[in-house]
Amino acid sequence: MELKDQLSWNEFLKYSRKDQIISEVKPFNRLVAHSKNLFIVAGYGAFTEGYILIITKDFIPSFGLVDDKVVAELNFLIKLFKFNNNKKYQRNSVVFEHGMCACIGGLDRAHVHIMSINKNTSENSLKSSIEKVLQKRKLGINYIKFGKHKLENIHDINQFMDDPQNIEGKDYEVNGKLFKLDDITNLDFNEWPHVTLNHINKGGHYVYFRSDNDNASFLTTQNFKTQFGREVVFENELMLCDEFRNKIKSLKKKNPLLELWKWQNWMFDSNIIETVNNSRQYLKDYKSMFYSEYEEFHLEII
Repeated sequence: MELKDQLSWNEFLKYSRKDQIISEVKPFNRLVAHSKNLFIVAGYGAFTEGYILIITKDFIPSFGLVDDKVVAELNFLIKLFKFNNNKKYQRNSVVFEHGMCACIGGLDRAHVHIMSINKNTSENSLKSSIEKVLQKRKLGINYIKFGKHKLENIHDINQFMDDPQNIEGKDYEVNGKLFKLDDITNLDFNEWPHVTLNHINKGGHYVYFRSDNDNASFLTTQNFKTQFGREVVFENELMLCDEFRNKIKSLKKKNPLLELWKWQNWMFDSNIIETVNNSRQYLKDYKSMFYSEYEEFHLEII
């Protein structure tokens, strides 16, 4: 029988052997460490180094539903892995959560992503990347009407709006407005995650995206499709890193339509393996620096 819970704490604990160097990526061998209420795994689709997920051990669908003690634990782990990305990879980080998204399927646990980003990332590069993804996904556009046709599918909307020949000289109506960053920010990201609770209780989704720059961060209750944060980081890397851009071009030669920011399309296994093996050692090195937090939150390294 296929295991539906792909973020199962018990399965990760079972299949991730302590002090075992991994040489291939398997569904549950990516555990790096765990604390009282949370565990850390290397993320699938690791197109940047040091990509990890922080996941609740208990079955909780969003961090907006956890108590203050777990939030303190989470904030320490975020601080620790941002520190690691800076020290070991000389890279900055962004943190994001797609709350209540069922990203993996029907059985989904709260999980926060930490992805490393280019050291040269600026407010402008991140804002530009966010707005590029908003434009690519046509967020804010409900449908397009022209003649007897009503386009509601995102692929049809994209094909119509991205080709000037489709628009020129045609009488059409756009229902909605293409969102910019200012249009989507409607909750205070400094109050994440608890500020999302009222929205969650109404059955709503949210997206939290936190960078080192307040003007390139947001918390929104807009119902985005999943992997928004990953696509933003991907666009930022394409903009700033020639080596990354050339690697992506090489991978897309065989399939130009391949969307490499989607973890389902390309795993980037070598980065996953490196993150698992090296992060375990790095965390041991940091214990003396963060001894009180390691003890308070019972951080155990695999």
